[in-house]
Amino acid sequence: MGLLVRHNLVFDTTPTNTVRRCGGHPGWLRFATSEDGNFMAVDTAPAQGGRPGQIIRTGRDYDDGPAYVTESITSLLGHYLDLLDQGAYEKSGDRIYLRELARDTAPQQIIGAIPDEVPSTLQAIHINDAPGLVDLAPLTAAPNLRRLHLNRSTTADLTPLRDLPVESLRITLDNGNLTPLTAHPHLASLDLTTTAPADLTPLRTVPHLRGLDLSGADVPDPTVLADLRYLSLTARQWTTLLNEGTVPPTLTAARLADADATLDDALAWAAGLGLDTESTLRLTGTLKTAGG
Repeated sequence: MGLLVRHNLVFDTTPTNTVRRCGGHPGWLRFATSEDGNFMAVDTAPAQGGRPGQIIRTGRDYDDGPAYVTESITSLLGHYLDLLDQGAYEKSGDRIYLRELARDTAPQQIIGAIPDEVPSTLQAIHINDAPGLVDLAPLTAAPNLRRLHLNRSTTADLTPLRDLPVESLRITLDNGNLTPLTAHPHLASLDLTTTAPADLTPLRTVPHLRGLDLSGADVPDPTVLADLRYLSLTARQWTTLLNEGTVPPTLTAARLADADATLDDALAWAAGLGLDTESTLRLTGTLKTAGG
């Protein structure tokens, strides 16, 4: 019953800090394509550690961020000439296809469990269905970790996250201790579930927190930051904020998280937020599928 918004996380490139962490930029001048929606581009607006004129890949398959290719057009063409000299190509009609060697790269994203050896290149991990409390300490070996999602998994200590640049965090916390997140300089989105009452005070010191889901958390005082853009709460939590007049004025998206909420419940909630519900359209009927 509402609009669900997630933090749009863009990975860093390898080498790190060479290409801007964004999905597109007017300084990326596309010049070549393999006709699959992906492109090579000259990067005229690199990140701090990059070089103007470096070559990057971007496009349909680069939702997680652009990829660094080489330092210049000159070096790219030189590499292609080397492949031709080595006979590392195939001809098909009037086209030549260069045979690039597969690059042995460490993973940027892991889905499953924390591995015995955490790669330093790791930027995102989804930990699913862990049987016991998850120890987050091994993740300190990934200094560029930006997304940590615990799915149907629980942890008891957020201390290892203090010095990690995590921007998107989804956790079930086996206590209410959010103190390790105090003044976290990178955290932008938090989906919090707790098994004990949680004090949100540390979150008020997080400078870039813009999205918050507390619908699975036991929070006696759901008062939150004044400059949130997205907030997901249960009807009971929303009622507390509405009664106290503490709904963040900067909200651009909100969610009523109760699975059993009716349309009338949602309309009453939306009206409480000051939204116009007079023109709401109700449709009833039966949907027939191709199978009958």
